[in-house]
Formats: sequence, structure tokens, C-alpha cells
Amino acid sequence: MRAYQLPAFGLEHLRRIELPEPQPGPGQVLVKLEAASLNYRDLLMAKGQLYRAVELPIVPVSDGAGTVCAIGEGVTRFKPGDKVTTLYKSRWLAGAIRPEWAGIEPGGPDDGVMREFACFDAYALVHAPSHLSHLQAATLPIAALTAWQALEMAHVTSGQSVLILGTGGVSLFALQFAKLRGARAIVLSSSDEKLKRAKTLGADVGINYVTHPQWSPLVREATGGRGVDAVIETVGASTLPQSMDAVAIHGFIGMVGFMGGNEASITLTQALLKRVHLQGISVAPLEQHERMNAAIEQARLEPVIDHVYGFEQLREGFDLMATGKHFGKIAIDFSK
Repeated sequence: MRAYQLPAFGLEHLRRIELPEPQPGPGQVLVKLEAASLNYRDLLMAKGQLYRAVELPIVPVSDGAGTVCAIGEGVTRFKPGDKVTTLYKSRWLAGAIRPEWAGIEPGGPDDGVMREFACFDAYALVHAPSHLSHLQAATLPIAALTAWQALEMAHVTSGQSVLILGTGGVSLFALQFAKLRGARAIVLSSSDEKLKRAKTLGADVGINYVTHPQWSPLVREATGGRGVDAVIETVGASTLPQSMDAVAIHGFIGMVGFMGGNEASITLTQALLKRVHLQGISVAPLEQHERMNAAIEQARLEPVIDHVYGFEQLREGFDLMATGKHFGKIAIDFSK
């Protein structure tokens, strides 16, 4: 079967190889993978910059979707023909995560989805929303679930306001989920064209942070001086001080990214006086994934895919991700 392998760190070392087709053991499910989507963590892993150790060689990319081909002994969750997606935290079923579950993740440290067939534990897969294609479903495991969990933990509801940084995968899912909840959405981007596109998805306010590098006063102005109820903070250290300034009293900041650096300087008195809830978020368990998929299916929500590459074009997909110019998700179609 076709597969990719990374024998050494660096995108230049991506290799197309042939691997034997696996067979499911007890408790396992054999999936014919038909699509994948790229996340920033996949790029970090390929470059050797991931936040945890990874042993090489490895099959890259965390998020995939496909069709169940066969099931092993004792499996009752799935049957052949079911459409499924991977689960990023593949041992985290519900409740609070445990330390021993934290590093069991496809695409590093475990083998990822850039292969035509793979065996997964039955609880490392989720039924895909029935109305989505494999390409669309492949965008859900990390980006959508991260955005979903951030809004869940913020308890965002109708009439509230949400500040969303950027227009990548997590950000656009956060925009779509915020609008499903009846919230106002303020979106930041470096591109006026991307802000126009975000408004077609329901963004109420768009702010260009290149034109307005001090954007937090504009966010407060857009909320009548109050500030936003929640911030989906996808950037990190470079934007956190302004996010703190833009959030309302008793507001919520969901930290979901660190492209802007790991070490931030914030004013503690501001955090104390505002009673800000600063919450780190790294996806969510199986139980939340299933709830999210049910909501997506009920709302007939469709993910935003910027570009679709063929299986042989994985490197081109990574190159686009590295530019940061994409709007929404970058997907890989295994049939192309």
C-alpha cells in the first residue's frame, strides 16, 4: 500500500514508500483511509520542532478519515462500511486527561494517517457526520474539536461576543460554532480579503491587525466598551497582552496556539481585577468529539477547506501551511 514516511526531520526528507497492508487484531478496526487534513502540529513534527519526543521513522499527519474495512474480535462500535475519523487523543475517552494518555497521538509519537490502510483501537475512532465527505470529515479531529472545546469551556451563549484571532482551521471552526450558539463574532486577520470571506461565514466585525496593530481598543469599541466574553487565542505570547486588554470582566481566554511564542508578559493586576479565566486547551476527549459531530450533523455545518492536494502532493500541502496564507483547512485527497 502507498504510504509516507519521515526517516529524518525536515520536509525535504518526506518519502513515498510501500508498506504491507495490516490486519486488525482483537479490539482493532481496519480503516481504508481516504482523506487527511494538515495541522500546524504536523508541520512542527516534520521539522523536528514538536513539543514532545518523536522516534523516527514515522508515518506523518494526525487527522484522517476513511471507511471501515474489517473489525477485530470483540469490536462492537463499528462495522464494515462505516465512515469514521481518527481521534487525536486516542486514549482520552471522557473526563480529565491523565498524564499517561497525553502522548498517545497519531502523527507523532504514533504513526499517522498518510497511508492507505491502518489499524486503530476501536476507541481511537469516531463516526463521521453522515452529510460530510471524507475530505470534510478529515478536518474535524484537531481543529474543529479544539474550537468546540474552547467555546464549551467558555460557556458561550446567545447574545455574547467572541474574539477570534486569525482565519486558519481552528479560527474558522470557532467562528462557525460561535454563530451556531447565537454569539457575535469579531475576527482578526492581516488580510482584508480574508476578513471579507469571514463575513460571509457570519463574522460581525473584522479588524485588520496590520492596519491596526493596537487592535484591542477597537475590540472594546465594537462591544460598547465592555470587551468580549471570550477570546479564542490561537497565536500565543505576542497577542496575549492585547487579548487580556480586549476581554471583559469575568471573561474567558482559551489558549489554543503558540505560533506567536511561548513566553508572554501580562499584567497580573489586570487579570486579577478583571477576574479573567485563562484556560489552556488541547483538543478534547471522545465524548466531546461525539457531541460535536452530532451538533455538526444537526446543523448541516460544512467545514471550510482552502485547498485540496492529491496524495502525491503532501509536500505542497506542507509548503502552503508554512506560508500561513490559507483560509480554513488544507486537505489531502487520497484518490487524487
